[in-house]
Amino acid sequence: MPTLKNRLAIVVSSLAFIFVFASTATAKFTAEDAAKLDTEAEATLAQFKADTKGADEVLASAKGVLVCPNITKAGLGFGAEGGRCVLVSGADEKLYYNTFGVKGGFIAGIQSHSMILALNTNEALAKFTSNDREWELGVDASVAVAKIGAGGDLDTTNLKSDIVSFIFGQKGLMADVSWKGSRFKKLEIE
Repeated sequence: MPTLKNRLAIVVSSLAFIFVFASTATAKFTAEDAAKLDTEAEATLAQFKADTKGADEVLASAKGVLVCPNITKAGLGFGAEGGRCVLVSGADEKLYYNTFGVKGGFIAGIQSHSMILALNTNEALAKFTSNDREWELGVDASVAVAKIGAGGDLDTTNLKSDIVSFIFGQKGLMADVSWKGSRFKKLEIE
């Protein structure tokens, strides 16, 4: 049975993870940051297309495509995940977003991954790009997770959903049985 000291260490560690992600979320977003994110997003898209059969067709038919080159998730008991994303298609100009989520449940470790959201309907795209407030996975829209087979083939079961997420390139080790609630907030270049 964990002692009070061990439980306190877990809580402090978890709060430290959350603080690190929250401070990143409130940092200034500069033109240099946007250029770096654009380059990372292009490389992420190229890798996804090279590794995934049918990716070109899925992304070409989407009304909008959001690319998150590096989302990091960390925690011990409680934790957080966060990263920056760019809407590479679906708007007159690129739109930049910060994603952040506090997680609770059984979490232990640190992991990073890439994510692409295919916004397949005009309604989903309009809701996502609305300036009214933050957009939250599972609240503002349900998101289908596409499965990619060992040979890079897409499981076509969920590909016609309003929003489909592709998660790939996992690095690190994470035991995560937790509730989800990632939010996306539009970034303005300063």
